[in-house]
Amino acid sequence: MTVCIEVGEHQIVTRLGLREPQLLNLHSGDLLLTYHVQADMHFSERHGLRSKDGGRTWQPEPRRGHREQAIGQGANGLVLAPDIHTFERRAGEFCGSYYRSDDGGVTFTGPHDLTLFVNSVAAPEYPTPEHIPPEGHSLRKFYQPLPAYYGPIVQRSSRRMGPIFWRYLVEHRGRWLAPMQCKFHGDQKNRSILASSDDGGRTWRYLSTIAYVYDRFDGDGYCEPALVETPDGGLLCVMRWGGGAPLGQCRSLDGGATWSEPEKLAGHGVDPDLVLMSNGVLACTYGRPDLHIMFSEEGCGYSWGYRTKIGDWQSSCYMAIAEVSPGELLLVYDHCESNEEGSGRDPEKCSIGGARIKVQRESREHERLA
Repeated sequence: MTVCIEVGEHQIVTRLGLREPQLLNLHSGDLLLTYHVQADMHFSERHGLRSKDGGRTWQPEPRRGHREQAIGQGANGLVLAPDIHTFERRAGEFCGSYYRSDDGGVTFTGPHDLTLFVNSVAAPEYPTPEHIPPEGHSLRKFYQPLPAYYGPIVQRSSRRMGPIFWRYLVEHRGRWLAPMQCKFHGDQKNRSILASSDDGGRTWRYLSTIAYVYDRFDGDGYCEPALVETPDGGLLCVMRWGGGAPLGQCRSLDGGATWSEPEKLAGHGVDPDLVLMSNGVLACTYGRPDLHIMFSEEGCGYSWGYRTKIGDWQSSCYMAIAEVSPGELLLVYDHCESNEEGSGRDPEKCSIGGARIKVQRESREHERLA
């Protein structure tokens, strides 16, 4: 067998977004898209769109969490959408919020209270306005006063920031799993962890460390984890190590209780996204430098190939993918020429764009006869 890749024309999805798009393909076929409308900072605000025709047209979606950047749908249709941020109530206990849909993503209720239990987390306090770096400081762009959305959460906890949710939640063997990132006490770099919930997203508990490695490379540590269930019944997690550095992946064959040692991949960059397609091919986006996608023909990530360049424009290189019809992906990305951080608001220079990618499996005999 071989895989044939065809990238279609690029189109603008919206000029209201700046960076970091995220997609969820609901069981109904609706697509939920969220993206930053502010610069790259701790509490960037996100808005959303919905498509009912496979991404050809989009309509505004009511806002849920302030920064919804993790979402998932279970086998029975339940959709969970936590805000990525949590705050420490006491050692080992963190508060957050989530929205849920009991009708397959048609309507959502929330915000609901969320509790996360993880020991050993180093939880730095988010600075009050007087302690935020002044204008002109190189780090000022990453900070803002704590948005009002988090007021009720901080009131029942603290300003100490805990682990963050990332990318997709996965329902696996009747249990919800959430890849997260944080630092434990003494960690020099980020670690990716896995939390689980047995009560529909209200309570989460630490299950395992997916990956933590400290070495002398000036990278971020394993973070921005993307999780998928593979055809062999295992779990595969692909993670960022640093812009321009190889991605890493780990595998679990026991439901996330233990993980293989991190394996470095040929793909380089940030914020990978994973989609297991209906034809059995596993797709992974990555970038920085440039924007790329690669594929695992056997669907389990044991080998990767068919690396395809999507573009080389100025971008955060954060992308998202969803299968919109059998053998066809919709890939979305940001494109911003205002400045190197992609934080400008000029609608003529900033957009969320997309392209359709056909991924077809063909036999070697078919290839020879063609």
